[in-house]
Amino acid sequence: MATNGFTWIDYAIFTIVTAISCIVGLYFGLFSRQKTIEDYLFGGKNMKWFAVSISLTASALSSHSIVGLATEVYLHGSQVILMTFSIALASLANYFLYVPVFSNLKMTSIFEYLEMRFNGFLRKLIMLIAVGTYMCVLPLCMYTPSLTFSQATGVNLYIIASVMTCVCMLYTSLGGIKGVTWSDVVQLSITITLVIALIVMGIVSTGSVSEVIHRASDGDRLKIFDFNPDPTVRVSFWTILLGSTATSCVTLCTSPHEVQRYSTIPRRLIPRLIASYSTIYTLAKVLCMTLGLVMYAKYFDCDPKSIGAIKKADQVLPYFITELTTSIPGFNGLFLAAFFGSSLSIYSTLLNTLSGIVYNDIAPWIISEKVLRKAPSFIMKLLVVIFGLLSIAFIYLLENGGTVFELSYYVRGTTGGTMFGVFTLGVLLPFANSKGAFLGAIASVLLMGVIVVNNSIYVRNGFIHHTPKSLHTYGCNTTTFSNFTLNVTATPQPPSPETSFWLFRVSFQYFELIGAMTTIVIGAVVSWVTKTEDNQVINPKLLTPIVRKYCRPVQEAQDQEIGPLKETVKNVVSGDD
Repeated sequence: MATNGFTWIDYAIFTIVTAISCIVGLYFGLFSRQKTIEDYLFGGKNMKWFAVSISLTASALSSHSIVGLATEVYLHGSQVILMTFSIALASLANYFLYVPVFSNLKMTSIFEYLEMRFNGFLRKLIMLIAVGTYMCVLPLCMYTPSLTFSQATGVNLYIIASVMTCVCMLYTSLGGIKGVTWSDVVQLSITITLVIALIVMGIVSTGSVSEVIHRASDGDRLKIFDFNPDPTVRVSFWTILLGSTATSCVTLCTSPHEVQRYSTIPRRLIPRLIASYSTIYTLAKVLCMTLGLVMYAKYFDCDPKSIGAIKKADQVLPYFITELTTSIPGFNGLFLAAFFGSSLSIYSTLLNTLSGIVYNDIAPWIISEKVLRKAPSFIMKLLVVIFGLLSIAFIYLLENGGTVFELSYYVRGTTGGTMFGVFTLGVLLPFANSKGAFLGAIASVLLMGVIVVNNSIYVRNGFIHHTPKSLHTYGCNTTTFSNFTLNVTATPQPPSPETSFWLFRVSFQYFELIGAMTTIVIGAVVSWVTKTEDNQVINPKLLTPIVRKYCRPVQEAQDQEIGPLKETVKNVVSGDD
């Protein structure tokens, strides 16, 4: 998408599509009464379940996922289709194990559970880890589409990033969770429509569906099952079944923004929400993977990266779009609007959730209860603006030094499994106590920090090198092919993997699994060793129904221990008198 190919029609379409999201947020901000925290964070708990399921999908299917999945299939084949089973398994685990606990407690923040189950210190620790993770992910969400827009149009990266962040802050702060949800519905609809259109145009360009399948099969892109047990293999049946399932559980079961959405609808509708969410999310991923197969079928005999037409593999999709839509006015603008929209979905979701976390879990430390009760909606909107401005500042750091990008990579790999493991300890193990949960979390963060940092170093030094499946250039012209052959000859071979420690070469798919299992195993062992009679008396409501029957009967007084804590928190964060 060259700069000179971006016309005024493209700018107009980009502006119109982006403005729709802002208008939706403004509508809910101006015409919907949002005086309490329940209104702002949970939409009055009477939102449309289908809209919430679409919003959850939009948040999960960021621009990184669209480009990443299509590129993954283009380079490495269709094994990632097994992720659909991971989503199904995680959805079942969520429905049977986690939702029955979290939905019954009626919390304003998922971190309240940790105080009910363990203690206030662990609640603060995990909450701060979550805030740090979100702050590292926020600038990356906006940086990637801003960079793409800058490369396509020549507009300064900082300008477009700042403008789009302000747009997102506007409809997120004024619209609350309702504005975020309905904006997501619009954005995902546009994105999915665009992906389907690209698939159809790609098939027409290739010749037919059968030709796409034939070329993909010849290129070994349709091989799905690889039972190699080696944990350092990038993608296999086991990395997907184990690693990807753990990653899906981290996202679907205990992520603060996911749990928040489950609280926006009546409890009786949660099964519908989970079923529709997992179905829509799966279909969206399948569409992105199909797009990758169509891309490969088009370039099966002339890979654009191999001939120097693009510099990075993740630029294949923009290149593919440019070739297909050159004669269609405004399509480049529509693509960038959809690309931005998919990032705005997760960005606005994280902004809304992050402001809620800070309001519920941090603000009471530094702001009086009287002030919190007097203007909850204003404080929430102010927090959205503050975090939006901070993310803009971090984008500058990201562009200048790349430190935020690396930090976000490290933090997500280090903390995702840890947070999931702590909540799982509380939900599944009646004997788990605060000592075990704390030591398990610390051990997990330290271990994953070592693994993720060394994994990054190994990648940089060439110890981890995942060779893609065959990419051909025999369909290109002779001059281009000669240049490509010279470049391949000059490429150095990566160091032998035998000289590096296998744990630091483990597939990234296992990061969350290792982190979660470390937390659970160490937490369980420490809890068992340090258990006392008092530890074994626990409110059954804090455990998943499957294990409640193994819990020692609890007296009515202890069964009501949750009450005072919930009322205290509710009085602090609610705008009701």
